[in-house]
Amino acid sequence: MLFNRKKSSAVFYRPCCEIPSPQKEKERYVDPTTKKSLKIAAGRALFLSIIFVLFFFVIWGRLFYLTVLNYSKRPTTSLQWDRLESLPRYNITDRNGVVLATTLSSWDISVNPSKVKDPEEVARQIVEKIPDLDEKEVLAKLTSDSNFKYIKRGATPTELEAVNWLGYHFLTYEAVNKRAYPQGPLFSHILGGVNIDNVGIAGVEKAFDAELKEHELQLSLDTSVQEMVRTNLQNGIAKYKAEGGLGIVLDINTGEILASVSLPDYDPELPADKDANDRFNMPTLGVYEFGSVFKLFNTAMALENKVVKITDVVDASHPLKIGKKTMEDFHGQNRPLTITEILMHSSNIGSAKIALEAGYQKQRDFLQKFNFYEKLPIPLPERGQPLYNTKEKWADIESANVSFGYGIAITPLHLIAGVAALTNGGYYNVPTFLKNGNKDKAATKVLDSNISEKLRQMMWAVINWDPWTKNPAKYYAVGGKTGTANMKDGRSYNTNKVRTSFVGVFPVNNPKYAVQVTLLNPKGIKETHMFNNAGWNAKFVGLTIINEIAPYLNVAPVLDYQPPEFVQKSIDISLIKNGRKKAQ
Repeated sequence: MLFNRKKSSAVFYRPCCEIPSPQKEKERYVDPTTKKSLKIAAGRALFLSIIFVLFFFVIWGRLFYLTVLNYSKRPTTSLQWDRLESLPRYNITDRNGVVLATTLSSWDISVNPSKVKDPEEVARQIVEKIPDLDEKEVLAKLTSDSNFKYIKRGATPTELEAVNWLGYHFLTYEAVNKRAYPQGPLFSHILGGVNIDNVGIAGVEKAFDAELKEHELQLSLDTSVQEMVRTNLQNGIAKYKAEGGLGIVLDINTGEILASVSLPDYDPELPADKDANDRFNMPTLGVYEFGSVFKLFNTAMALENKVVKITDVVDASHPLKIGKKTMEDFHGQNRPLTITEILMHSSNIGSAKIALEAGYQKQRDFLQKFNFYEKLPIPLPERGQPLYNTKEKWADIESANVSFGYGIAITPLHLIAGVAALTNGGYYNVPTFLKNGNKDKAATKVLDSNISEKLRQMMWAVINWDPWTKNPAKYYAVGGKTGTANMKDGRSYNTNKVRTSFVGVFPVNNPKYAVQVTLLNPKGIKETHMFNNAGWNAKFVGLTIINEIAPYLNVAPVLDYQPPEFVQKSIDISLIKNGRKKAQ
């Protein structure tokens, strides 16, 4: 049967079935077992890829944290150790926030001696990298029978990296915290130090050991003032060929210590057995006789107890005999002296007569107000115990000696705190090394305010009465007193060795600060006409310090100060008696 179809414009040929070639059939066929294995492999590959990506992001995130977010904390060496995040000891700063003591990451380098094959060569190379180590000591550790020895504790990052590059497998490194003192020896005696385990062993570090584990400590000290005092004191020691010295600056209205320098000093980061003699803190621990500076207390005592009036005159025409002793003045005026002149010319005779008139009991009671018989109640462990005659009654010679600074020995900090109370209106503040350390403590009234003012005016005359005397701080209305005391050799005094001191306050019309300078055994030089007493050396160093620190402390010059009439009359009398005209 025939079928008629409509013609199409295109012709399609579709085979009813396709017979594949044997080669193609072989390529398409996958064994079921193999197919299952491929699926497992693909899953594992995907899992590993995910792990790799996650690992990459973790590493990238850690690097970003260390290099960007935590930049300031990253180690300074190229070696990577886990940094100790906690600082077990906080900073000590000065009153302005300048860091005086801080904690840095360091490393303990140790060795297993049993694994060292060539100890001599290893010791040589280690000392080459860390020169402050002793090669014999290192060699002894490397040849020890022990399995563990410290090579260097508290190594710096630079030292660590240098030793690590040696590549010795028997050396190990442990990250630790190390106390550092950025100002070097500038505050060494006050800060003290810590042992290898960061435990305070001296100074502020010991006194506030527990507090420094809890919070930062701010001191009353001022880095700039401390530097000025230290530099000028160093210059004075060198100029006058002294054996050492000390300098203190005190806020007389608050008791805050702005500077406390003891020379020679030391590097607080060195071991305690090095420079041991230089670690003695003279301002707080040294106990000394200060000589004529004590005449300030003797005068104040007599005025307070109405033994003398400011207008009285004491005869100092002749030496004073007490028992078998004869007292003379170093530069005697050989005439009656006003109370002001006794201080101006530092008359031993006048001071002794005043003390004898007052009696030993008034003298002793007055000095007790200034804590002159006890250790100062300051937190430092380095506190000196004053020395004095503890007998119930003082003999006349003992009372006379105390009036001009012999027979009683106190620390420099006792002295400047006492002078501050004499001149600040009569209020005694316990000296403090902490900023605002006395803000919650009431000062003790020890002297009538009117007498305090008169004493300042007399102290101004002591410094300024002689217009021919060089005064670097003449524009700051400084009042002060000097003292020269023979030093003891055993139980006797050596007349060839002296301790010279100056204590000054400024400005006397509105007192703010007190400065003390003490030189140990200064020598006479050509400039001082070979004299070595305080008026020629300690006084000049003290006035130079005042002239430098006053602008920094915002103390304005005093250009129009006029002393009261009783002071002016004393100055006029002295100038006339010495055949001099007052400078215009």
